Amino acid sequence: MRRKIFLTLIVAVICISTVSAALFRPKFALVLSGGGAKGIAHIPVLEELDRRGIVPDIVVGTSMGAVIGSLYAAGYSGEELEAVITGTDIMDYFFHLYAIRGADTLISAFEGYDTNLLTVEFGASGIGSSNGLIDDQYINGFIRRHLSKVLDVRDFDDLPIPFRAVGTDVTNKRKVVFSSGSLFDAIRASMSIPIVFSPVRLEDGSYIMDGGLVDNLPVDVAKELGADIVLAVDVNDVTHIYGNDYNDMETLTGAFGAFADYITEPNALDNYDDADWIIIPDVNDFTSLSFNQSEEILERGEQAVADSSFVFDEIEDRLSSWMDDMEKTSYSDIPAPEIVRIVADNGIPRSSLKQLRKYEGLPMDYYTILRFESDLDDIRRHEGLKSVTYSITDGVISVVSERFPSLSGSISLGLTGGIGLRYDGDEIFFVFTPEFTVSGSMALLKTLNLTYGVKVDKGITLDAGLSYPFLSSMFLYGSVGIKYGQLSYLSMPGTNNYIFGNDVGLFARLGLGYAPVKNLRIDLLFSLEYTYLSGLDNKLEAGHFLYPFAGLGVVFDNYDETDASADGFELSATAEIGGDFPSNELSYSIHADIRGVYGPTDIFKFIFEGETDTIRRPIDLGRNYAVTNMGKLTSDYIYVMGGFRIPLPASMYVDAGIFFELYGGGHDDMAAKERSIVPYSELDAHTMDIGGYFGLGLSTAFGRVGISLYISATPRVSFMIGID
Repeated sequence: MRRKIFLTLIVAVICISTVSAALFRPKFALVLSGGGAKGIAHIPVLEELDRRGIVPDIVVGTSMGAVIGSLYAAGYSGEELEAVITGTDIMDYFFHLYAIRGADTLISAFEGYDTNLLTVEFGASGIGSSNGLIDDQYINGFIRRHLSKVLDVRDFDDLPIPFRAVGTDVTNKRKVVFSSGSLFDAIRASMSIPIVFSPVRLEDGSYIMDGGLVDNLPVDVAKELGADIVLAVDVNDVTHIYGNDYNDMETLTGAFGAFADYITEPNALDNYDDADWIIIPDVNDFTSLSFNQSEEILERGEQAVADSSFVFDEIEDRLSSWMDDMEKTSYSDIPAPEIVRIVADNGIPRSSLKQLRKYEGLPMDYYTILRFESDLDDIRRHEGLKSVTYSITDGVISVVSERFPSLSGSISLGLTGGIGLRYDGDEIFFVFTPEFTVSGSMALLKTLNLTYGVKVDKGITLDAGLSYPFLSSMFLYGSVGIKYGQLSYLSMPGTNNYIFGNDVGLFARLGLGYAPVKNLRIDLLFSLEYTYLSGLDNKLEAGHFLYPFAGLGVVFDNYDETDASADGFELSATAEIGGDFPSNELSYSIHADIRGVYGPTDIFKFIFEGETDTIRRPIDLGRNYAVTNMGKLTSDYIYVMGGFRIPLPASMYVDAGIFFELYGGGHDDMAAKERSIVPYSELDAHTMDIGGYFGLGLSTAFGRVGISLYISATPRVSFMIGID
């Protein structure tokens, strides 16, 4: 009997000890501060926790700490996060300003005005059609792709590690701690840097900005959630002693960093005393936008971990009794939920919704979301929407569109072309081909816009007109304008005796534009042009020229110029037919250029380009001439190039290929004033080129910026630096 009582007491003590150990296990919280790019230094801390088998009971983050923390809480290891950061050009997401609106975002094939540099809209309520500078569609896609398997988690305690994100409710002037709802909205709200990113609007109408405004190191949040042990990582070092090199105020990024520190440091310092340990990586000489220095920031984080090894020893010692029970579900082991259904609001056309429904039944994994986000961006640009976002509940994706505010006007800047040198076998010519445009519109009525533009290229053009959109995809437009100058020796090698053509032109145009599907625009144009040429250097005689014509233009573009590894295709083509007076000649011109990129992987692409021109206009007019890639004047031209592209980090790329040119109707002897059109069947070595092409470029929201080098067998050489 005594033996039974003794055994019972032993079992009871063991049970009580086990229950006590479970009940009194200290709750370990990991707190990650905001800091933009400096937050990359958080990752080595996560890697050290993984190496020691320490799993936090909760992760709390602000801004960049919320981004890194959410991925870690979703099941990513520190090593996997390092691979994500170093394998992604995050800085590229900051090169996207908000897109212009409207179905006519595709430029007309007939002398449209580029808008690639900047578009600013204005109205009675203020300037700007967005409350943030950066177009967040791209950073949103990055977050969603990497969290695709857990986007429909509504309770953040259901993640592999419970997670909290901190935001600032600027509507009600309070701190918000996100613990449930949309995981994406919580992260995106927490990182909404004022002015840079638009704030996130919640269902109750409140606007949420960057959590660093109220709590950049949320140790207090961890304590309120019952944390007994808190490891905090502060990448801003609010205890620093200001030195000569701290936040150099001579640059915009330095000034931005100093302002961010001024706002966030006081609330972070208040939480220092409540943390058990604080690791402070030495990243003060980096800025919040130093994403292009991720490797160096990681090294600083690794050094901080090495210097703080005693911290991890102490954590491991305090949690040693429970280490064997610690486990974390890996993100790769989480099954991708199925997309059950896709619904959309009225801002998404039925044809586009039908296209999106092809994703129904597919797993919600990285590559599905990647393609889905790409289609959403196409819809956004085609429909002129400010944003197209979505929420996910029980496998149902609800697509929501947001339109730009109704402002009364806009002004845009554009720049294409470049500068370089060309060698034609005898002489070296300087080439100058930039085209700068200023254009805009102003609402006169609800559906009637005043348009205006100035273009500086071979001459100076000013025009003004009206645009009237009707139906869902058509627009009628008309304009009148004036142009001065038609020839420039800088842009036409071989004509260096021609300083500038002293001509004045007037024109009137009436056009009908049609955008039946995404990425396609068709224009029917009727125009009347008058030119007075005063003559120059006794080579061009004074004269009056009248040219009525009809034209058909087609533009197709599904290539994302901001991504060097993207596949895509561009086509621009025009055909004109009319009459030139007083010569009473039937005149016409055909022009087309095509460019495509395709490849089976993101690290190797095939590229091709082509161009053709056939022009029949009076010889005295600048519009009678095309210029080949090798710098030859011609009236008949065919160019073909094929090769490959190797995308590089930081959105750069290298191109190489072989090209072939045929050209006829050259006018090297302008004084002879002979058309001398050469049929393609009679072309010889003097009218053809074959050679190699090399290019190095950078893909940005402003277009492709780079250098190109053509070397032909004749020999001829063309070297250009520019943007297109």
